[in-house]
Amino acid sequence: MIIGIDVSSVSYQTGVSNYTLNLIRNLVKIDKTNHYKLFYSSLRLPLPSEIKKLSSKPNVSIYQFPFPPTLLQILWNQLRLIPIELLIGKCDIFHTSDWTQPPTLSTKTIATIHDLTPFLHPEWHHPKVINAHRRKMYWAAKKCCHFICVSQNTQSDLLKLFPQINQSKTSLVYEAAETKYGQFLKLPSRIQQKKKDVIKKQYGLQNFILAQGTREPRKNLNRLIESFLNFKKKYPQTKIKLAITGKYGWGNDISAQDPSIKILGFIPEKDMVALHASALCLIYPSLYEGFGLPIIKSLKVGTPVITSNNSSLKEIAASCAILVDPTSTQEITKAIEKITQSPKLRQQLRQKGIAVAKNFSWIKTAQQTLQIYNSI
Repeated sequence: MIIGIDVSSVSYQTGVSNYTLNLIRNLVKIDKTNHYKLFYSSLRLPLPSEIKKLSSKPNVSIYQFPFPPTLLQILWNQLRLIPIELLIGKCDIFHTSDWTQPPTLSTKTIATIHDLTPFLHPEWHHPKVINAHRRKMYWAAKKCCHFICVSQNTQSDLLKLFPQINQSKTSLVYEAAETKYGQFLKLPSRIQQKKKDVIKKQYGLQNFILAQGTREPRKNLNRLIESFLNFKKKYPQTKIKLAITGKYGWGNDISAQDPSIKILGFIPEKDMVALHASALCLIYPSLYEGFGLPIIKSLKVGTPVITSNNSSLKEIAASCAILVDPTSTQEITKAIEKITQSPKLRQQLRQKGIAVAKNFSWIKTAQQTLQIYNSI
């Protein structure tokens, strides 16, 4: 079987990038039989080194083109020109996971659905993004023979929004955190501590709460900052800081407002394991998520989690995290107070989280995805 996969998103270092890269890495690890054709297109961004490395695999071919995503959105989503086979040759299956849906001559197509917020909450997105997703999903609903959903919540949203899609054409396949997160706790305690000390010194942190994610409206960062400042008013002597990581996305950006709030911006992936492991807790009060990858990262390294009682977040973390109403600054403040003031609670959540995190692995994701390819 020849399987084409659009890997163009990898260079953007987003949640979709993480999914795409780790899916293909693990597919070629477990599958020596099928051939993988990786489609990459960008006008300015070079082929990511992680994808380039895969070209050494005997069953991997890379097809690189200088088309900007906006052009492909017009050619594929709007005009329905240039079938994918004209660019990468014959395929049995072509797998997409971002905002374009190419036409095909005879190739069967699969789409991974990460979330459907452009339809559910258009106010959280730039009009350009909304338009692209609407056109992509119009054609995906008509042409795709299967949909992979990264959570039960996303699967439910897909079937509600697109009733023409039969449930039998959908599958639930969870995402995961990279193996290195799970391996952290297997290191000798002195090595773990050394890595934590190095990363805290590098970013000027000591005792801190971590927030991770692209800075955009749905991440609810303004309420998080307000809640943290309320916590500081109640505990004026606390040395705990709030570290907010992630690149700017769109909308009104946040401001620090207080020296105890550190906006660190984009953090390279090589630093993320130790940063998650060093935090007192991860706080992730998003208004909606299709999956919520930062939660799994923290659970894997034994860091307690505060997150929202909505969307996929309660599905992923209900049994091992403190859940809050993300629209209530009072609830968020109380959760921060509970978790920072109780070492016993942190230890309980740590143990529960490590157990739950074992259910998520990229190998499992790849195996389930390969089963879908074979069934089609």
